[in-house]
Amino acid sequence: MKRRIYVLTAALLGMGSAAVAQDFRDNPKYGSNAAEREHNVLILSYFGEAYKEKNYDKATVYLRELIENAPLASENMYIRGADIYKTKATAAQTKNERQMFVDSILFIFDKRIEAFGTHPTRGEAYLRSEKAKLFHSMMPSDRRKLFALFTEALHEKHPFDPALAVMYFNSVVESYQLDDVTPEEVIDLYERLGKRIDNYRGDDSAEARQALDNLFASCGVADCATVEKIYKPKYEADPENQQLLETILALLQRGKCSSDFYIVLLEKHYQVNPKPETALRLMLAYQEKQDYTKAMEYLRVGIANETDPTVKANFLLQAATMSSAAGSYREAAGFARQVLDMEPNNGVAYLLLGAAYGSGARSACSAFDSQTAMWLAVDNLSRARQLLSADDPQQEQISKMISNYSANFPKTEETFMRGLNPGDPYTVNCGWISGRTTVRER
Repeated sequence: MKRRIYVLTAALLGMGSAAVAQDFRDNPKYGSNAAEREHNVLILSYFGEAYKEKNYDKATVYLRELIENAPLASENMYIRGADIYKTKATAAQTKNERQMFVDSILFIFDKRIEAFGTHPTRGEAYLRSEKAKLFHSMMPSDRRKLFALFTEALHEKHPFDPALAVMYFNSVVESYQLDDVTPEEVIDLYERLGKRIDNYRGDDSAEARQALDNLFASCGVADCATVEKIYKPKYEADPENQQLLETILALLQRGKCSSDFYIVLLEKHYQVNPKPETALRLMLAYQEKQDYTKAMEYLRVGIANETDPTVKANFLLQAATMSSAAGSYREAAGFARQVLDMEPNNGVAYLLLGAAYGSGARSACSAFDSQTAMWLAVDNLSRARQLLSADDPQQEQISKMISNYSANFPKTEETFMRGLNPGDPYTVNCGWISGRTTVRER
């Protein structure tokens, strides 16, 4: 060993490089005095050789001495040390042995943070993130310790890592599925991480948010009954808490809930914040409950406030559909006509207009006039069939409606008595149903 020390010392001090000798003798990162520095430089060299030779048992002895006596000597020695213990942990034969080696890795990370935690790119935030990722890959079953490492890495004092946040939440979801975590804990973490991602301005924020939402939606916690069970008592205890209200609404909306509790919250939110989008959510909720009167009330708000012609046309189509479902055929026809004023080639609008004429003819017209209204109904349905694609699922419905309404055309003797012939132009004018068409018989 003495000969080896002599050779290494000679190499370090006499490589034609007084600068090399000066570097470690004057650099305090190697020790507090020249003798310590010279010794620690030698130990660092021995460590490097042992690592390259994969003599890991000897390398770890040198590493422990370096961490104790010269923790600032080299950042690379921590990287190599973690690599050594990772190799040992991978080859471990027992769980306890593996745990021991992983604990050594965590120790090395902690000492590296103490020594190099202020590095601009590989400092504490980076190292805590890597520490959590490594533990996740090697000891995923030790969830409590894993969660603690994730929490440390995602502390608000560090730059936010959205991918690590998703990894953390996925681990919590897995624990929930093993009954190791409560629904309240899953939801609480989802809220906290969701807010962090929403406030993050990186390019990967949208992808991370989608991944977080997908995990939450699929884990079974997001069902309406669970959310309501957890949050209804909180809301009832503090009904004026707007932030709590918005949190509960967001959870219920993600779960596509339409319970009475959801509607109560949405109504409350609309009173404070009467935006069109909130009105439309109320419309959808009431529509699902088949309360078309209330649904229409809120849909009218959306129609009145919408400035985008395409979106407005879609709202009008929904209004026409709901009006028909409620038996208000005149109103349905009015909404459909508004769409056609905006979009003359909208096949769905023609379908709804034809259906409104056909369904409303008997109440709007009498006797022969109700039969002539069927001509207008079929005209509009035929136009809808032309405008909609051949594979549109509504084509079958249109064909059935045309067949049914055509069966109500006037008989030959009825048109003959009125001096009408097939193909003659004719103006229908009964109640709210009117328009130009042609005579047909059944």
